[in-house]
Amino acid sequence: MNEQIINPWYREPWPWFILSILGLGVFFGISILLIGLSNPPQMVRGEYERFGRGMVDIGSRTEQARTLGLSGQLTERNSEWVLELAANDSASLPDQLLLIVQHPVDAEQDRTVLLNRDSYGLFRGEWTAPPHHATLILQDLSQSWWISAHLGDTPESMLELIPRRL
Repeated sequence: MNEQIINPWYREPWPWFILSILGLGVFFGISILLIGLSNPPQMVRGEYERFGRGMVDIGSRTEQARTLGLSGQLTERNSEWVLELAANDSASLPDQLLLIVQHPVDAEQDRTVLLNRDSYGLFRGEWTAPPHHATLILQDLSQSWWISAHLGDTPESMLELIPRRL
């Protein structure tokens, strides 16, 4: 009779092969976890973090703009932004406003323009060509209110800024 010698399991190659595949999976999983935890994504850089924190829309700025009766018409004339702003009390409007042009995806295309009131009561600032699908946000420097407009594919000659939630 032929007696077959049976080795213990730890002397066979197949269990070690299967365990090594599972061990590699655990090793690479832990490696990816450590790399991810030690290198968090840096999506907000520079001054955008400050703007992002200041521009969280909780509705109070929009309601304040509605209370003040704010609305505006924004146009481009002679290479500058020109804003005609209407309010319940036009005399209480500040002399400087901030126009933020936000690209929906690429933060490098965002622009911030300071608008100053001229002697005719219009607000003027340096023209920067807005990107397609941009959101224009007009606010006072203390950020107590804002009104906004959305720019579509084709730039309009006159944009209507109204109080709306972002």
